[in-house]
Amino acid sequence: MPLPFRWFRPTALVAPIGLLLAACGSNADVQPQIPYAPVNLSLSLAQQEYAQLRFDNGAVSLPARGPAGNGGVKGVIVVRQSVGLFLAFERNCPYRPYDACATVSLDRNSRLFMRDSCCNSQFDLQGRVTGGPAPLPLKQYSVSVQGGQISIAN
Repeated sequence: MPLPFRWFRPTALVAPIGLLLAACGSNADVQPQIPYAPVNLSLSLAQQEYAQLRFDNGAVSLPARGPAGNGGVKGVIVVRQSVGLFLAFERNCPYRPYDACATVSLDRNSRLFMRDSCCNSQFDLQGRVTGGPAPLPLKQYSVSVQGGQISIAN
C-alpha cells in the first residue's frame, strides 16, 4: 500500500520558486550592444577637410564609408584633445542602437559636445554621457598618430 503524502503540500514549492525567479532579475533594463562593423580609417592633417583637427577640441565627423576608409556602423567622430592626442568615437548612440535615427552628431552651435537628436542623449568630447537616457559612453576606437597621419581602427 502506498504511503500517504501528507507531508507534501503544493504551497511548499511556491516560496522557493518565487525566490528563484526573483534572483534571476529582469532583462528589461539591459541595452543591446552596438553591432560590430570594421573601422579602418586614415586621415592626413594636411587635407583641408580635416582642418578642425589642427586645434584643441576640434572635431570632424566621418561617414561609415568614404574616402578615408571604413568608419564603423554609422560613422566616426574624431576629436583632438591636445597636440598628438586624438579620440575617435562611433556615431551610433548606445541607447537603442538599432533605431534608425540613433546617430550622434556634434552640436551645431557650440561644437563643444555631441548629441543624439533621436533620444536627446548628450556626450562630452571625451565620449562620456552628460545627459539623456544613454546608459553607456560612446564606443571608442583605437587611434595612432605618426607625423601628420592619423590611423583609426577597431
